[in-house]
Amino acid sequence: MIDKIAFLFSEGLKNFLRNKLTNFLCIITILINFTILGTFFVVGFNTDSLVNFFRSKYTFEIFLNDDVSLEQSTVITRDLQSNTAIYSVVLIDKEKSADIFLEEFGENVVDMLGYNPLPMSLKVSLEKNNFDLNRIEGLINDIENYNFVDSVEYRGAYIDNIEDKINLFIFFFLILVIGIVFISIQMISNTVKLSMSNRSDFIEILQYNGASDIFIKIPFFIESILQSIIGSFIAFLLVNYSFIVINSYFNLNIGIDNFLWAWMIGLSLIIGLYASNKAMKKILI
Repeated sequence: MIDKIAFLFSEGLKNFLRNKLTNFLCIITILINFTILGTFFVVGFNTDSLVNFFRSKYTFEIFLNDDVSLEQSTVITRDLQSNTAIYSVVLIDKEKSADIFLEEFGENVVDMLGYNPLPMSLKVSLEKNNFDLNRIEGLINDIENYNFVDSVEYRGAYIDNIEDKINLFIFFFLILVIGIVFISIQMISNTVKLSMSNRSDFIEILQYNGASDIFIKIPFFIESILQSIIGSFIAFLLVNYSFIVINSYFNLNIGIDNFLWAWMIGLSLIIGLYASNKAMKKILI
């Protein structure tokens, strides 16, 4: 039994070393495909945090009429904070507005005009959990009808469009995965067919001596396993260290799944074994 295992492994390794060029091209194909796939895996892994980042920016600003007092604005702030759709409300009085103007434009509005024309406002941050754009738009419409409100500035629709584009990206990602899987299957199948053609005499000898199909297939399975492991592992290293460099250079915090290597190698092995078996079925009839 041990001799058989050693023989099969030896033949698989010989097949791999014998077909250097075809195996090299197959490994390069797997490397390219799984580098692309691994990159999109990382992006997909960070999609939730990206969506939450944009949702954390869901804010709108309520500009109050000039005749609203500081005490009234405080009462309004408390009323808004009681709404479950609202995370926090920050009151920006006229002095804070002047400070913001100075910070953004480098000019003191009081020195320029002799008085402070800037209105008081309320910066409202929305609850990102269970976010409902229709509910928020209804809330804003209600607020705009209040007597003390001059205007409401809200750009949540733009952020919502970004979320739609993220969902579209996920859809195209799934199509890309299917395309990469198909290309990998075709490339590995062709490599196995070529390898078996080169070893046709050896296969005939084994068949003549009563070897089963599974016994004949195992060396070629080993060859495709080596292709898959080498190609996908190098792809993982490339993806992993690329994002480490990107995080370091751009001061980002892109997370990488701790099991990314297992997903990439595991998927590559499944594709490799399926493609090999598919190719060998057509030959070993």
